[in-house]
Amino acid sequence: MAAITFGSNPRLEAVYEDNGSDTCVVITHPHSLMGGNMNNNVVMSAWRVCLAKGLSALRFNFRGVGRSGGTFDEGDGEMEDLASAIAHVNKPAIIIGYSFGAWVAERLMKRMDSPLPCIFVSPPNAMFTFPSMRGDPVWVITGGQDQFSSAAGLEGLLDRERITVIPGADHFWFGDEGPLEAYLSDRLDLIAKGIA
Repeated sequence: MAAITFGSNPRLEAVYEDNGSDTCVVITHPHSLMGGNMNNNVVMSAWRVCLAKGLSALRFNFRGVGRSGGTFDEGDGEMEDLASAIAHVNKPAIIIGYSFGAWVAERLMKRMDSPLPCIFVSPPNAMFTFPSMRGDPVWVITGGQDQFSSAAGLEGLLDRERITVIPGADHFWFGDEGPLEAYLSDRLDLIAKGIA
């Protein structure tokens, strides 16, 4: 699929597959200064799941990554990037945020009158301070061996039943993409049915 650009300050590189579905999933990538980009294995797992389900999907590079303009902005400008991505798809959105991208997404949701449904993969609460997610339409999956996401710490941020831990998986999910994709597929179905 050919890359597109959207936004104006800065222009952002993305891949967008509009399948004509009522909903679009917007996928965010891990830390820009640690090699994170829209072609990351977890981002691509989420992408495959969305397209297999017939959902429209957009993955993009935050500012300063790949062919996106601008420079890294400690998560603040990246919130603007995500807001621009949501505006670009111009339809109801679900966010799948991975690692740093989950932190960016949750901080943006706190600024919205009506937060969007979010699935966070390995939110790095051991690296970044997350706001409370209680009462928000947020679900989390993390690995039992995750180096940067503490399941115990997450229980202080949202209800335990919204947290799924995959034994043996670490923060990077290499070799554990299968269980992750199965979880994302099921969770997207439940969100679509309004019974997540």
